[in-house]
Amino acid sequence: MSKVKMIKKNVFPGEELAVIEEYNKGEGSYQQDGLVRSEELGETKLNKEKRALEVKKVTKTLNLPLEGVVVIAQTGSVTRRDARVDIFRVDGKKIAPTYTGVIHINDVAREFSRDLEQALRSGDIIRAVVANTKNRIIQLSMAGPEYGVIYAYCSRCGGILENEKGRLTCPKCKRVERRQYAKSYGKEDISS
Repeated sequence: MSKVKMIKKNVFPGEELAVIEEYNKGEGSYQQDGLVRSEELGETKLNKEKRALEVKKVTKTLNLPLEGVVVIAQTGSVTRRDARVDIFRVDGKKIAPTYTGVIHINDVAREFSRDLEQALRSGDIIRAVVANTKNRIIQLSMAGPEYGVIYAYCSRCGGILENEKGRLTCPKCKRVERRQYAKSYGKEDISS
């Protein structure tokens, strides 16, 4: 391989870049059996200072909902014992496509531990933390004052409920509803 060909060359993971006598391994590459190989799908770059071949990754890093990460989701179906939600924001970043998460009745505030339908309703936007990802099921928790519903819709007329002195009230039809709402209710920017 000539030096000219190596610079700005697109490579696949495991692809041979050079022999170790020519160049050292750099960021995004590794050494195996006397050869420097690509670790990433990317573009090669020569680091003249270190005399090393580096590979700059060209694919996006996945933004996965891992344990302990805060997510924003829209509630889908809600039963007395659990709810399905569509996660559309992970750690402050919008994602597409969405992930599906589950909230169990044990993962909400104690006052709502008898009926999950009192804590949240279909269509509500919630803020939660990922509690468990075992078996590829994303289990969320709304335990804590910073977690819960951040936007709720009136079950009578569909208007957005407003927080008036600790009560969620519909400005259109004046209906008052209960939810487990977060302390940031109505203040989070979910548009961008």
